[in-house]
Amino acid sequence: MKQSRKIVFYILIGLSVIGIPISVFGIINTMVSLKYETKSPSDCISLVTGQDLCMTIQMLKALTVAFVLIIMLLLVFRKRILSVT
Repeated sequence: MKQSRKIVFYILIGLSVIGIPISVFGIINTMVSLKYETKSPSDCISLVTGQDLCMTIQMLKALTVAFVLIIMLLLVFRKRILSVT
């Protein structure tokens, strides 16, 4: 039981650490799309794909915050999670 908890713990930490730069890259990429695929800076709908780029940026920001919170919570409760029950 302890071994499986340890594996899940480190998988969650690893995925969260990897997810942060991917999300940040997605935000930057979407901001470039926002600049070049819309008529004016205040528009959010891409003329190329029809996607709401502002919503995508907000979702990626929330995902980045969620990854940071997951890492913080896992590190704070590390001893409880990895201890023998």
